[in-house]
Amino acid sequence: MHIAVCMDDALGRKQLERLLSRSADRRIVADPDVPYYVQSYGNKEALFARPFMYDLFFIDMLHDDMDSIAIIRKLREMGVTATIVLCPGKIDLSEQLTEEDQTLILRQPVKVDELEHILDEALAVIVSREPKIDIRTSNETIHIKEEEFLYAEKQKDGVAVHLTDGREVICPEDLKNFWYRFANFDDIYYLQDSLIVHKQAVTDTSFGRVVLTDGRKFRISHHVIKTLESKL
Repeated sequence: MHIAVCMDDALGRKQLERLLSRSADRRIVADPDVPYYVQSYGNKEALFARPFMYDLFFIDMLHDDMDSIAIIRKLREMGVTATIVLCPGKIDLSEQLTEEDQTLILRQPVKVDELEHILDEALAVIVSREPKIDIRTSNETIHIKEEEFLYAEKQKDGVAVHLTDGREVICPEDLKNFWYRFANFDDIYYLQDSLIVHKQAVTDTSFGRVVLTDGRKFRISHHVIKTLESKL
């Protein structure tokens, strides 16, 4: 579980970090297959840069041009569906929340049992949520299901992502970084440094090449072809 703590009060942030660290240690002993990563922020800019990597947010921002409520609504506007928790401290903004904000409340100073309940809820959401692939263009983020993805190919200025509905989406990043999105998808493969492909897109692997459903052909090494064939 990837957790973001965004709080501009250092004391409150440090207390929550300590409690999360202790909870993570206990939980990892009980279930080693669910690691916990905590990243802390004292400003919104860093948080907005990569919000989709997180499964859980703890937010208490008061001394910025955007307060906690504005940040929460910005995250939802960006398409974030992860669990968000408002952590009221010296000033309580929770009365401003609406049902559309889909936000839990954890008051400071944080109580261990209440924090554990929040973590259990966030974990349940992760387990029940259908995994999505985040495709980030220069001006938006698109969330697709696994079955909507065909393949992604390396280009000079980024990655061209081809979808089952015929769309081609350009991502301004290199193919290796893009590949990290597919860690939990067993039917999507990285083929050398030029191609990421879903097995549903492959129609032929003969003659040292991969032929895809749209007719495109990619030259691939014999070793990679054999590895791919063993998985199809």
